[in-house]
Amino acid sequence: MRTLAVIFYLVLIPFSGFSRFTTLYPDIPRIDVHAHVHNNFGGIANYLSMRELMVSTHKIDLAMWINLGGESAIDTINELSGGRIMTCISDYSPQRGLTYKPGDMAPSLRKGYVGYKIWHGPYHRRLKEGEEGIKYIDDPAHEPVFAAMEKEGMPGASLHISDPNGPFGNRGNWAADPVAFWREIIGLERVLHRHPDLILVVAHGAWLVCQDAQLDFLRYMLSTYPNFYIDLAATFQYFYLLDHANLRDFFIEYPDRILYGTDIGSLADKSAIPEIVERYARTFRILETDQMVEGGFFSMNPVMGLNLPREVLEKIYYRNALKIYPGLESRMRDIELLN
Repeated sequence: MRTLAVIFYLVLIPFSGFSRFTTLYPDIPRIDVHAHVHNNFGGIANYLSMRELMVSTHKIDLAMWINLGGESAIDTINELSGGRIMTCISDYSPQRGLTYKPGDMAPSLRKGYVGYKIWHGPYHRRLKEGEEGIKYIDDPAHEPVFAAMEKEGMPGASLHISDPNGPFGNRGNWAADPVAFWREIIGLERVLHRHPDLILVVAHGAWLVCQDAQLDFLRYMLSTYPNFYIDLAATFQYFYLLDHANLRDFFIEYPDRILYGTDIGSLADKSAIPEIVERYARTFRILETDQMVEGGFFSMNPVMGLNLPREVLEKIYYRNALKIYPGLESRMRDIELLN
């Protein structure tokens, strides 16, 4: 039935992307909590140009980004972005363990870093055949760092735990083995259980967004662990795999625990700015309207819009981020993004 519905909209209803989308909520600032600017200084200028184009074409205030890396140039990034890009410390090599140590958490917060980005996805993506290494997020070697994060108030920023595992017949190329997928998810739950005061924003909806049963498990996780949050980065292209009513109900049920994000890269190519603006616009259209949208940020799978209430959108777009990332609210006030 879902396939027939998609065909109906494809054939009988013009795609919403063929007309210019203008948000109904130009006064709501949006924060992308999952951006990979890193130390690309030219990319920062392109981010700011992209923001201007977003305002002029869609009336969308894409106000700030959380940069998941680039820690060696935090002061330069702050200056070049006019304060609109805040930066995290980061780790991307699970086979060697975590680079940062417990004693690094408090000094990093004082320096102005707003979170600790940890890439700890499927080990087969980083380890060579037969290579030994730390493979799961709940490895005992990580415990002292998580304890220090919990103590000092350093949030986990867009932790990458697993990769998409789709329904039978459409498992995907990333994490096709459901047993390995669920081992990674259970490892995440062990961390949450051991550290109840640790604030974790987990990337990509913890990848529990590719099957309706996964979404039910995500409901369980959010209901059980009050400091567990998810971002939406790279999830929009998988929404078509879920029952529309189930997905919309999920957003309305847990608006306090969902943050907007895209997984945008360094944006080194200035000519790509118009395309990226339209990608952003598609994600906002999915969240704000009831239209059929011709894709998400990374794909063209048709997605029915969720038409979320304003109060839900406000929390997802920026209010939830304000309560998680240290110094974010004061930064936004300093550059007059909040009243």
